[in-house]
Amino acid sequence: MPNPTLKIKRGSGSPVSLSTGELAIDTLNKSLFVGQADGTPLVIGGENVFAKKTYADAAVAAEAALRSAADATLTQNLATEVSDRASAVSAAAATAASNLATESSARQAADATLTQNLATEVSRAQAAEGTLTTNLAGEISRATAAEVALGTRIDNVLSNVDGASLDSLTEVVAAFQSADSTLNGAITSLASTASTGLANEVSRATAAEVALAADLATETSARTSAISSLTSSTSSALASEVSRATEAEAALASDISDIETAASALASRVTLAESDINAEESARASAITAVEASIASEASTRASAVSSLGNRITALETTIDGGTY
Repeated sequence: MPNPTLKIKRGSGSPVSLSTGELAIDTLNKSLFVGQADGTPLVIGGENVFAKKTYADAAVAAEAALRSAADATLTQNLATEVSDRASAVSAAAATAASNLATESSARQAADATLTQNLATEVSRAQAAEGTLTTNLAGEISRATAAEVALGTRIDNVLSNVDGASLDSLTEVVAAFQSADSTLNGAITSLASTASTGLANEVSRATAAEVALAADLATETSARTSAISSLTSSTSSALASEVSRATEAEAALASDISDIETAASALASRVTLAESDINAEESARASAITAVEASIASEASTRASAVSSLGNRITALETTIDGGTY
């Protein structure tokens, strides 16, 4: 007897109903069905239901291509973002450095001007004090000379032996002895003249010393006021400059802090993006591996089922035709 041929029910499209255990094949879509207890068909195999390995390979390759393109785009975007942030940080740092250099230059110029003004005022005050000292020394020298001259005149009155003038006690005694009648008048006149000259000189010297003391006090007060005013204006200007520099340094420190915060945030974003990329790559790799394993397992199961079915069909001895639907 020749080997039998088994023909199951066949048709185009899904069958409407099948008896329990009855097989049917959709020749159009290449799907295999079996009837269930309730009469409804259940698809159990075929290209229209289960993916072929070539299809899975193509799907995996397409997914890999999409993933590669997405990774390239993400990498490019991340590189662009990093470059933009680095440029922004570099520009901000350059601006801060320029502002700091400008502020430092302005501060140094202000300090130099203040130092020059202070040196000029000190030099003027020292010159004025030198002039005052010179004038005082001249007045002291003049008063000393006047006092010496006055003493000399008094000494001459007391002990002068110059015969040409009657201006010593010795000569007065001699004159008294020679002219007793004029002695009292001469002594009185000489004493009066000497007393008047001495009183005048003492009065002049006292007045000069009072005037000199007043001038010295006035000059000292003026110098003290000038120094106090200079010190006050210098302190005020220095305080203002220190305040302005402090505010500028605080603003610069704030800008640097903002730049560091932005850089830290960018680093965190880059780290998070890299972590997301690594997690996504791991998930995709795991999913691809699972799909490939599932496809391989399903292909192996289907191959075994088909082989078993073929063996059973071959074993039949009569032609069984299930007809069409």
